[in-house]
Amino acid sequence: MTITYTPEWQEYWAEAAKNSPQNPSEPFEFYCQVPQQLGKGYVRDIEVYPQVWLGIGSEEYYDNILTKTDDESVHPLQFAVLLSGIIRQENGGELGEGYTLISGGGIQRKMTCLDSQSLVGISLCMPPELLATFFPTVDGEIPPQLRFLAKGNEWQTLLYPKTTTAIQTVAQQIYCASDGGR
Repeated sequence: MTITYTPEWQEYWAEAAKNSPQNPSEPFEFYCQVPQQLGKGYVRDIEVYPQVWLGIGSEEYYDNILTKTDDESVHPLQFAVLLSGIIRQENGGELGEGYTLISGGGIQRKMTCLDSQSLVGISLCMPPELLATFFPTVDGEIPPQLRFLAKGNEWQTLLYPKTTTAIQTVAQQIYCASDGGR
């Protein structure tokens, strides 16, 4: 059986966020337990640099999850790696089981995803214009070879490259360094 994401879920997550313990000494961190109506585990977001968020999650749901994204919502630049579990997207993209996700900034198309019951992974999200901060050209712009990741008001680019051993190792190290998430 598959559980379909509904607007009611937003209420579950809002309630879980209110009831999840926060660490007042870590003002740039957000922690939320998975709503008990849906499963167990957590999601954790840490602002590691202004406007750059590291997401760490270990989520176990009562069943597979079917989610539908809104059409034409603006999406940040995102890099994601699953250490376990899989997310299959209707466009043929697959995150997990040997594949990572590079989701460019821009307008996100309406999409349906099927997530496995158990997901463990990390992601890094940021506004695409920060590419010029981290990888500037001589004139301080985004390098030409990375501009396809900063679409603005155009459809975003989605890439699903194979997960290399180096990527898998770094993702595992980040996950473990965060005390397995918390």
